Amino acid sequence: MLSSITLHHHLLTLLFLTTGTLAQSSTVVVMPTPVTWQNALANCQDQGYNLYRVPVSPTDPVYAVMEQQPAERFWITRRRGGSCTCLSKNGAGDLLEEAPCEDLMPAFCG
Repeated sequence: MLSSITLHHHLLTLLFLTTGTLAQSSTVVVMPTPVTWQNALANCQDQGYNLYRVPVSPTDPVYAVMEQQPAERFWITRRRGGSCTCLSKNGAGDLLEEAPCEDLMPAFCG
């Protein structure tokens, strides 16, 4: 019985840690008005969201979400140096066309 309780405790701890990690890249809220990074960040925060982080590899769970989205949707991220990039699908459905941060673009919050 004690080993069963310990196992459940470890599973709950793992679930908690995993959920905290994935929470940064889960729910998608569409901001249809074209905005710059600063406006997108402000609009997202007004709704209680933060901007999505761009996944570091194609195995990241966010890519599974991205693949379900229409071609016109985008992610915005702030890179380590403080710049940001818009990532999108192209007309063929291929991922990760990049546009500079200064361009007007739809914003995704998550």
